[in-house]
Amino acid sequence: MKNIIKYVLIFVIGGLVMSSCEDLESNYAAMTNDYDKSNTTYYIQYLNASQSFETAIDEAGLPTNIVTTVGVALLGAPQSSDVTVTIVADPSSTMTSSMYTLSATSIVIPAGLNSGSVSLTALAAEMPEDEVLNLVLNMDAGGAEAGTGAQLNYALKRIKFCPLDDLNTMAGKYGGTDDWGLTVSVVATVDGDKFMLQGLNHTWIQDMWGEGVTDEVPVEVTMNPNGTLEIAEQYIFTTDWEGAPYEYSILDGTGIWDNCKKTLIITYDILNTTDGYKLSDYGYAPITETLSMN
Repeated sequence: MKNIIKYVLIFVIGGLVMSSCEDLESNYAAMTNDYDKSNTTYYIQYLNASQSFETAIDEAGLPTNIVTTVGVALLGAPQSSDVTVTIVADPSSTMTSSMYTLSATSIVIPAGLNSGSVSLTALAAEMPEDEVLNLVLNMDAGGAEAGTGAQLNYALKRIKFCPLDDLNTMAGKYGGTDDWGLTVSVVATVDGDKFMLQGLNHTWIQDMWGEGVTDEVPVEVTMNPNGTLEIAEQYIFTTDWEGAPYEYSILDGTGIWDNCKKTLIITYDILNTTDGYKLSDYGYAPITETLSMN
C-alpha cells in the first residue's frame, strides 16, 4: 500500500514539473514571437559630427584636396532591411556646392548593421585661401533623426601658401627662440642656388654648453617646394673648452618654411665630431628653433 502511494506521488509531482516547464516555454514564446526588429524604435545620428580640416601641400607645392568621410550611426537594434539616410545641405553653409563633392547624396545602412558612410572631398582649388569655411549638413531619415545629432558641421580651410620661386625672398636676418627659451639670431643668405643659414645653435652651445664658438660657417638648407626643409649632416662650427678645440656638425635637420609669413621652424641635433657624441647621447632631445624675419 505504501509503495502504491509513493508511486502515485511521484507521478503527480512529475506531472506538475512538466506542466510548469510547458508554461515557462509558452510564456517565453509569447514574449519573443511578437519581437520584430523592423518595427522597433531606432534613431539616426551623424558620426564625429564636429571636426576641423586643413589642406596640405603636395611635393610640387600645390594644395591638396581634403578627403574624409561622412558617416551615420543607427541607435537601436539593427534593421532587417536597408535604412537610407538622405544628406541635405543646410543653407547656413559657407562651403558652396562647387567647393566639395560627395560620393553619394544618401547614406545606406545595410540590413543587420549599425552604420554607413560616404566619401567627402573638399576641392582645394575652389576654396578661398586662409578662410575657414563651414559645411553644415542635415539629414532626412524618415522621422528617425536623433535631435542635435542629425546635423553635421565641418570646418574646412585652405591654408595660404606662397611658393618659393626665388630663394632671395627668404634671405635676411631672423630672430626668435629655441625650445630652451634662449634668444637666437640667424642670418639667411643665398649662394647661387643654395639657401644658407648661419647662427644655428650658436646661443645654445655658448650659454648652455659653456663652449665659446671660435669658427663658424653657414650650413646649406634644402628648401623643398612643399614648404618643408632638410639639413644634411655637415660641419657647423668649432668651439673652445678650456683651451681645447672641438668641432661640431649639424645633423638630422628638418623643419618647415613659410614664405608668406617669412618664418622658419627648424629641428636638429648636433654632433661633437671630436669626441663622437651627439646631444641625444647625453639624453637631450633635438633642438627646435622658431624664427621670424626681422
